Amino acid sequence: MLCTHTVMLNVAPHASSSYASELSGLVREHLDELLTYAIHLTGDADEAMEFVAAGVYHARRYPPARLQSDGRVALYRAVTRAARNGQHFPPRPHGPARLFRRPRPSFVADEAARQAARVNTVKRALMTVPFERRAAILLRDLAALSYREIGTALECSPEATARLLAGARREFGTVYREIAL
Repeated sequence: MLCTHTVMLNVAPHASSSYASELSGLVREHLDELLTYAIHLTGDADEAMEFVAAGVYHARRYPPARLQSDGRVALYRAVTRAARNGQHFPPRPHGPARLFRRPRPSFVADEAARQAARVNTVKRALMTVPFERRAAILLRDLAALSYREIGTALECSPEATARLLAGARREFGTVYREIAL
């Protein structure tokens, strides 16, 4: 995990010194939560790491007005936005350069781990739910954010958040029951 912390903290080296130190502390404090959220959101640990790095980079470039009170929500919002838009950090090569990139080793190493991943019905059901609804469920249940904070992270009103979360829970429950049979 030391490598992960180093990568995340090196994303924001050129910010003002006081803001950079506050952001580094905030990232250090919530990095594991952000990575867990992104892994559950995308289903791929390598991409999740890149999305979190892109989110931290975005938070450095566009800081919230009050970092102490809104910083955690701003980080979740930035990671959600990076995952929604497919923003990677470092950016992936486009055009012919992408053909010469070496493939990454698979996150799941052996066949037994692959079978265990397939059997996990909760994750399978969660991955079938559309992105916005999956993000709402994860932000509420995994990150324990309030409806107002989820609305900020997903860029919608608290009322829309409540409707989105209710629909997401209904859809997740239906899919889970079908998979569990």
